[in-house]
Amino acid sequence: MQESDATKDKIILFFDVCAKIEGLCATLYHYYSDIHKDNVDVSRLWKKTAMEEENHQKQFELANRLRDDVDIDLNADFDRFYRIHQKLNKLLVHVRQNPPDIVTALTKAIEMEESIADLHLESSVRFHDESISKMFHALQAFDQDHIKSLRHCLAVVTLPKSEMVV
Repeated sequence: MQESDATKDKIILFFDVCAKIEGLCATLYHYYSDIHKDNVDVSRLWKKTAMEEENHQKQFELANRLRDDVDIDLNADFDRFYRIHQKLNKLLVHVRQNPPDIVTALTKAIEMEESIADLHLESSVRFHDESISKMFHALQAFDQDHIKSLRHCLAVVTLPKSEMVV
């Protein structure tokens, strides 16, 4: 029974830190939306991405509430998740003190999204319930869409103005 309690504690901690990571990403993207509001398209992309991150956070919170009702296999590198959480906290402090330009913000966001895209993969958690499993696969697909959208936006904002004239 003690091992089962320890496993449940790890699952709770895992979902909690993942939800916090998603929340920090949302906070970062809302901040970027605010500081880049002079570029409506970029600001809108940041806002949309922030709202999607908030949705991810809610899905982790839902999965945490369902943990007693579904079988879960957890194989997570907890140290890595805590490092990601700490780095995101430090990044938020840094960008608030030194607001990045659009290109830097997009470039760093792409790097960040690529480095945490596997947060939802089956390598960390496997749900025996098919509907919950599908939800987390959808999360991963959304993260790949984040990266595509951010890359597209970066390409557009870095295009020389002479190439944009048709």
